[in-house]
Amino acid sequence: TPDPGRLETTDSTIVFYHYTRPEKVDKVLEEGSGLWARLPVLSEHPDLAGLHLAEGLLEPLPKWMTDSPYFGDLGFEMLKKYVGDLLLRIEVTRDFPGLYIADFGHMLERKHLIRRGSLVLYLGYDTATGHEVVRAETNPYMPAAEYCGGHLAPEVKATRRGQGIVIPARYIEVCAVQPLR
Repeated sequence: TPDPGRLETTDSTIVFYHYTRPEKVDKVLEEGSGLWARLPVLSEHPDLAGLHLAEGLLEPLPKWMTDSPYFGDLGFEMLKKYVGDLLLRIEVTRDFPGLYIADFGHMLERKHLIRRGSLVLYLGYDTATGHEVVRAETNPYMPAAEYCGGHLAPEVKATRRGQGIVIPARYIEVCAVQPLR
């Protein structure tokens, strides 16, 4: 059962969301700054080699985070522990480079095993080290503008070559809706 979330688009723009910590928001929004891509994309696909990413969401608080038919509220538990509670809204042009949708459900399967002691989806790959899980997540990277649903836990992956600003501050604002505050 895929998550019902859809990417918010118009003929010319894509909107997605990113949680951060309140103490970081001024730095993200200052002129010449923005959302920073820190995490390397771990993939064997040549088009993704050398990319770093920042993650985002299709909607402010997706159903897969709070009420997944497979993982319950594990996504929400991880958000609270690792990410932050201040929601940013990002609106970029449809042709903005390096935006993909991936299925975080692969990672949730591994996290469910680690945190709750069982597999849920039995996807058939080795979850012991996480290497196969990360590869499974990057294999179906889909250009964001082409996403039409179908993932268990869809996430936006904003990518760039090397670490650095992946989304400039001019595209980012503090979201009017703050589900965690």
